[in-house]
Amino acid sequence: MIQRTALRFPGTDEDVARLRILLTDALRTADFQASGRLAVLNLACGRADESGALAAAVTPAEIGFYLGIDLRPDAIEEAASRWHLADGEIEFICGDASATHRMKQLPPVDLVFIRHQNYWSEPAVWDRLLGNALAALKPDGVLVLTSYFDVEHDLMIAALKTRGAVLVANLRHFKSRPLSDAPGKSVDRHLAVFRRSGERTFLLGSGFVQK
Repeated sequence: MIQRTALRFPGTDEDVARLRILLTDALRTADFQASGRLAVLNLACGRADESGALAAAVTPAEIGFYLGIDLRPDAIEEAASRWHLADGEIEFICGDASATHRMKQLPPVDLVFIRHQNYWSEPAVWDRLLGNALAALKPDGVLVLTSYFDVEHDLMIAALKTRGAVLVANLRHFKSRPLSDAPGKSVDRHLAVFRRSGERTFLLGSGFVQK
């Protein structure tokens, strides 16, 4: 993954660097054995600042297909101008991330990523989004989500469990950056990894130590 333009907002580079370590730790905990060229789907991706962190976390595998979807055209435009795959297919599209079931050409994916999921605001929309995200996975694929705050994270976990998803890693990010205008919220405060029902389960992660 090649980053062609700098991240815009102060602190974002440091947030993404911490997220890369958190992702690596979580995927190891979930025993995600990535190899070859992966298909990755980034839902509600916004500017997709985390794209480089995702690519780093799945090494030695490489991303061969990467699709980001978000409703905001300005964010999608920025993401498309920033990220490039030298040897693969990458696209950012403006659209409804909860409607991936309508994308007939979408291949089964190895990893679905949703950063700072927002389940509490529109549960019906997120129920549809999460269900479609699980359906998009390959049998051995994983769904990875981060949350800003505790209650929202718990709601998301409960929603996925009702769909038969298996929680295989659940990490509290103790180095996450607190948001001064929102007490109790911090950047990538929690990260969870799910597999589809029937896949292997593993010991849950309990924390994160900055390396």
